[in-house]
Amino acid sequence: MIESTAIRYFRVVTESGSIKQAAAALRIAPSAISRQVQGLEEELAVKLFERGARGMNLTDAGHVLYRYAVENRSQLDGLRSQVEEFASLRRGQVKIATVEGMLSSFLPNSFVDLSQQYPGIALSVTAVGARDVVEMVSQNEVDLGLIFGRAPRRDLIELGRMRQPVCLIVAPTHPLAGQNSYAMKDLAGLRVILPDPSFGIRQELDKSCAQASVRLEMCSETNSLAFTQTVAARTDLATFLPMVSATAAINAGTLVAIPPRDRRLESTQVTLVQSAARMASPSTRLVAEMLVAQMKDNEGG
Repeated sequence: MIESTAIRYFRVVTESGSIKQAAAALRIAPSAISRQVQGLEEELAVKLFERGARGMNLTDAGHVLYRYAVENRSQLDGLRSQVEEFASLRRGQVKIATVEGMLSSFLPNSFVDLSQQYPGIALSVTAVGARDVVEMVSQNEVDLGLIFGRAPRRDLIELGRMRQPVCLIVAPTHPLAGQNSYAMKDLAGLRVILPDPSFGIRQELDKSCAQASVRLEMCSETNSLAFTQTVAARTDLATFLPMVSATAAINAGTLVAIPPRDRRLESTQVTLVQSAARMASPSTRLVAEMLVAQMKDNEGG
């Protein structure tokens, strides 16, 4: 409907080679096409076709108009695609796999923003360990993944990064609560409750402990970061978490976060990943853009 009837008929005649074949392709009477082409010639005051035994051949003026018709069609196709994509932003489902640490405040904040701006887009969020996030994204079971650390495989694309140092997390009454920073080498024998080895946080901690030749006294191990925070807030056990994973408790004053001095634990990050082989939907791209923007806002804190 956006492309004029006369230009469309002219373009199809040019590509078909004759009015008869164009009429068959368009399923209309040849006389209707002839009238439109004649109207174009009269409006432009030029001859567009040389009519011969072998069909319709473009004149020089006809070639100029045909180039316009093709470019116009291409622009209209692009416009239609953009309009359809814009419309599709108002509906759809985006599946996200994430490490648990992003459930405290980061993803809920994103969910609230998205639901207010685009209520037709539904987020499906699954919390699993870092290795499972990677596997789910690689197998196209989800659209996006949030992991702790860098993307470990070449079939994943990093869409965004958020630096999140691994902080020492303790209750306000803990002997270490007043420290401005910590070094792993000074924590030998510290009583801790730690996330299990499926967590990227734990993997980085184990490497840091090995590098510093430090052994922590692990009193409990769990697959729940919420459990580690609750226990740390009520006992003398310490734990380790990125700031973004314990924001609510820190703001409430039930936990204290002490930043690291170790280079490894200072440079840790959360990464938004996507499968390199997956064609992202418009709604997925929108959600990814919102998450990347929020990651920039939460950088380091």
